[in-house]
Amino acid sequence: MAKTGKSSLAKGKDPSSMAETGDSSSSLTGEVRELKKELERVVRMILEEEDDDDNRIDTISESIRILSRLREMKLNQPAVIGMDDDKGKAVLPPKQDGDSPMSSPSLVMGNPFVSVSNQALKWMKSNEAKLKSQEMMDASRVSANMHLERLCGSFSDKVRAARELSKLTKSQPAYRAIFAELPDSITRLLGPLLSEDYYDPELEQDLSYRVSKLKMKQDLMEIVLDISTDDNNKQHMAEHPSVIPLLDRTLYTGTMETTRTAAMTLVSLLSLESNKFIIGKSTIPAALLRFVDIEDAAAAILSLCTVHENIAKFNKLGAIKVMSQKVDEGILVDQLLAILAVLSSRQDVFFEFEDVDAFRRLVEHRRNISSQRAENTSSASAAIRCFTRR
Repeated sequence: MAKTGKSSLAKGKDPSSMAETGDSSSSLTGEVRELKKELERVVRMILEEEDDDDNRIDTISESIRILSRLREMKLNQPAVIGMDDDKGKAVLPPKQDGDSPMSSPSLVMGNPFVSVSNQALKWMKSNEAKLKSQEMMDASRVSANMHLERLCGSFSDKVRAARELSKLTKSQPAYRAIFAELPDSITRLLGPLLSEDYYDPELEQDLSYRVSKLKMKQDLMEIVLDISTDDNNKQHMAEHPSVIPLLDRTLYTGTMETTRTAAMTLVSLLSLESNKFIIGKSTIPAALLRFVDIEDAAAAILSLCTVHENIAKFNKLGAIKVMSQKVDEGILVDQLLAILAVLSSRQDVFFEFEDVDAFRRLVEHRRNISSQRAENTSSASAAIRCFTRR
């Protein structure tokens, strides 16, 4: 019986033993965390050092020592780099199953004075670009997220965050690409543009406050333009419920600068074919037609007109009459004649009397045009040929 009791006690778990196990596990987790931080610091040093730096070997040795400790903790078994007595070369532990091309070499430093393996040096060199790229993306992600959070803060926070983020997205492509990954990044970015919860009637009398608010909006619109140039953001932005309405509102109510920025953003988004259908179904075509004398607005219209449904919509909005009048005034003649040629190419377009009169004026424009304006003549001729086939 005594033996049985002893056996039962052996199988049970002593509370003090469980506490020790918990403490040990927590200690290991903390050590792993610290080792990873140290490894990140050492790898950064390796990437920044010159190839002929005398300290480079020592730094790589330190990285191998950290990797080896992490491996020991993961596998719970030491594996030491030894020396092949016959060949005088370092002996590496076998490669583990599932090692990826970006995985570090399976090295464990047992003796700090052992020569650094050529394999470790080769790995560091071959993955240097990837490590640098990943490091930049990680830093961009943290920085962009910080600025987006500040856009939800006080008015002064919003102004500073918009200014800094605008500089970053303008100069560094990594900051544009990161918006496709950050949760609610577009929503947070547009927040100050869609809701003026920071509005203060008393401060509105202050000129510096009004100037800061205007500059903040310009910075935010420029960020929208910058991130729209990244292919990973184009579809997401066009499908976002707030982006197209914001661009539409900016075309009507923005300053000359923000209106141009909105038009440029549309040109950028329209480089994705599927976006031409999304934007064509919105109220954007009417807004663009109103500002057709802006070069980027005309470019956006021409891009939309590669879709037949959009051509019909512009014709219904009276685009032929509007653009013919602009041509008469000598405004964006090249671009508008090209659009007129496209608009008149549909066989099912019905021309009213005003359109006929517009094309008569177009003929006169062709007769009076200088011989040096060959491109204009070609565009005008194309539009007239399409019209005269009716």
